[in-house]
Amino acid sequence: MADQSVLQTLRLNYLFSEQYSFPINWTYFESTIPYAMIRLIRKGNATFVIDDTVYQLQKDDIIYIPQGCKLQCEAHTDDFTFISIRFTAAFPSSDIDMWSKLVGYDMKTQCQDPQIIYYFNCIIRERDSSKLGKFLLLRGYLELILAYLIDSSDGSAPERTAKPRTVNTDNKNDNRAQFIVDYMINHYDTALNIEELARMVNVSSTTLRRLFKQHTGKTPSEFLLDLKMMVAAKKIVETNERISDIAYMVGIHDPNYFTRIFKKNFGVTPYTYRERVRGL
Repeated sequence: MADQSVLQTLRLNYLFSEQYSFPINWTYFESTIPYAMIRLIRKGNATFVIDDTVYQLQKDDIIYIPQGCKLQCEAHTDDFTFISIRFTAAFPSSDIDMWSKLVGYDMKTQCQDPQIIYYFNCIIRERDSSKLGKFLLLRGYLELILAYLIDSSDGSAPERTAKPRTVNTDNKNDNRAQFIVDYMINHYDTALNIEELARMVNVSSTTLRRLFKQHTGKTPSEFLLDLKMMVAAKKIVETNERISDIAYMVGIHDPNYFTRIFKKNFGVTPYTYRERVRGL
């Protein structure tokens, strides 16, 4: 475990957060994760495989997913729900992801503190806030969660003999990409053009694609489509709106295309998703 003076130099960058719900047998095929993640399981059971380690997860488990690892997941119950927070954490003297070395490369914690669960919910609530201090709040809640994980760790997690994981620590790049992320979150239902987005931050469209991919792990079009699907999934579960109307609300005017993309992302049609998550 690192001493306090080392922890004080930690550079933390909140990226994105969302609550997801998936039906039984949902599978996330193995992918390399370009940022760190913390996930709080809210409902159901699932298996997560992080590199070569298998984790069986249940309600109130917190799983730390290191930047640069390989992740695959499978849900074993209907309405498998978790809150996911994406971030990067590094030290000014190095681009190496040393955060993993503080708590072990992978870590699962059964959360015993309702205040920590409250912090996860606060992050989801504040994510869409228009407050000027939004990102200070988001980073503050994230720091409280990370502090809990550090304090809950006994330092015995095995350290892998893996290649060092490199973190992009160019704050200027992150700030420009984060501006576009924020804009997309607030305008997900409109037609967004990459050239117009690039002009907002005074870079070329090619540069924006590169910065955005470094910052989020996705291209702008991939991120925007994922965002539309997340918003749509939430509306499908929480409202009785027609599926075609929800598609229109998120800026997709072809219901058939919406259904195809939704099934590709969630494994089932929007109608089946609504029935399964609601337990109908």
